[in-house]
Amino acid sequence: MKRNRGVDIFRALAILFVLVYHFYVLLGEGYADSHLILHRLISAGGEVGVTLFFIISGYGIFLSIDYKMNSRSFEILQFYKKRFLRILPQYYISLLIIIFLTSQVSMLSSQGLFHIFTHAFLIHNFFPSTCGSINTILWTMGVIAQFYLISVLLYKAVKKNALVAFVGSIIFTVVSKIVLYHVIFPRISIESTYYFIYGRQLFSALDNFVAGMFLAALPKTEIRKNIRGIYILAGVVLVIAWIVIPEPAGKYTDTWMGYVWHSVLVILLGIAMWGTSNLKFREDSIVMRVILFISKYQYGIYLWHFAVAANLLHGSRWIMVIAAKSFWAVALVLTVICTMIGYLSTITLEAPDYENILKFGKK
Repeated sequence: MKRNRGVDIFRALAILFVLVYHFYVLLGEGYADSHLILHRLISAGGEVGVTLFFIISGYGIFLSIDYKMNSRSFEILQFYKKRFLRILPQYYISLLIIIFLTSQVSMLSSQGLFHIFTHAFLIHNFFPSTCGSINTILWTMGVIAQFYLISVLLYKAVKKNALVAFVGSIIFTVVSKIVLYHVIFPRISIESTYYFIYGRQLFSALDNFVAGMFLAALPKTEIRKNIRGIYILAGVVLVIAWIVIPEPAGKYTDTWMGYVWHSVLVILLGIAMWGTSNLKFREDSIVMRVILFISKYQYGIYLWHFAVAANLLHGSRWIMVIAAKSFWAVALVLTVICTMIGYLSTITLEAPDYENILKFGKK
């Protein structure tokens, strides 16, 4: 299948949003305190980036299944094998390195075995104690893996009626949050972190994935660049407004904002992403080459960036010297380092033919 460069651009933007947000958090979030709008934009980078990851996951999975279905070569076991062999090698190696070579070595105690077990089987996002215990960013891997398990069913629903499936997923997501935030949580004694943990499970973020499938299912129509430009501009402007206007704390609360914030964000990001789809870009420019490089290795970058940045910011004197002078300078340096580590991890751990290796020499 030919890659959609518009989607690749959004994939690169997603990882860059997440990186800048996490660098900001690791440095104490003090660099933009005097600039409210900038502070809110950076603080929302994680939300926007992860939402884009989920949308793009749905987009890619739909096209992958659809291509196999149309060529009459779809095999469900082969599909699951391919998806999990794509994500698990880097994921498991990152877990091993973080557990054995960082302060998370404490997880090797008897109390930590449950954490290791849930991460190994990608169910750690279900439990507040394990959701971010080994690496704070890995909760997304559990959600994505669980999406893979039901993706074929979602594909069939979107294929039957894309608009109904998308609208239905939004209703389902909003109702799930209302039940959680308004009915269940007030009746039990819980911490505020529960609102985030269970507000970003598969059932409470289903519209993210179905939105991507919906975009992939839309017919490829020829629309003038200026018209698409209007959609892109409108989507971007509305996303910024949606981030800046409401109070950040309202995204995970028992309020109408807490119920709909992510669903509205999905729609606005979908508008901007659709606007860039099928546009032709000059791939020989330096900027585009950098974007496509980051996009290609975004998974490896995502897996390693937080642990790498956290260790550098706490153990590297020259990184802290740069950080003391300029947040954006240290963010650039850390982005380059994390990108290269993600690249090396990807070419090393995705290079082996795991499908044949797991056959143990059988033909």
